[in-house]
Amino acid sequence: MINNFKLIKYGYQFKLSMVCSVLFMLMGIAVLSFFDFYKGPSMYLVFYCSFLFVIQVSNTLTASGMIKSSPRYRQFCLGMPRVINFIGFLITVSVLMVIRLIQKGTIDGFMKCAGNELAATGFMYFICLLYMAFVYKFFIISVILFCISCSFSNVLVNIIIHTYNFTFGQGIGIAFLCMAVGMALLEIIGRAVYKIPPSKLAQPASLRKYM
Repeated sequence: MINNFKLIKYGYQFKLSMVCSVLFMLMGIAVLSFFDFYKGPSMYLVFYCSFLFVIQVSNTLTASGMIKSSPRYRQFCLGMPRVINFIGFLITVSVLMVIRLIQKGTIDGFMKCAGNELAATGFMYFICLLYMAFVYKFFIISVILFCISCSFSNVLVNIIIHTYNFTFGQGIGIAFLCMAVGMALLEIIGRAVYKIPPSKLAQPASLRKYM
């Protein structure tokens, strides 16, 4: 897997994608810092988009004839997204917690808000994982359903948060449960649709002629 990560630098428009990744990470930090969580939980996905650029670059390597004819093809289709998503989840939760701790200034203030936001983060990540399971095979319908899900989740998360006030421990548990279920579904769906030809629309235009 380490060798696979080293190959990412040969992916399509690697440097541009890494610049975009950093920009989205900075925008995500700004959103986490200043956006009113209770008005739109899905805005937190801006931070997650920084990891989507890494997954996209990794996925472009599957258009390579050398990758297609080697066991690495399966690794780039299934293994790489799995690892990047898990790392992204840990980083997202860690950054969110650091920001909230700095903002609240005290442990008590931090503990009062952290549970709800952790639970919402896990739920949003669950939606992202389902999106990633389908997007490279069924691009258009995946994007449409993802947009609908984000709008619906804003309403649902706010109803849940206003009904229940999760403790820090409960928030952590819900976040990791959503992540675990999402990763399991990502693996099951990924294996189920593995042999379906990838959607050309999910790749940059200049790569479509190789597909």
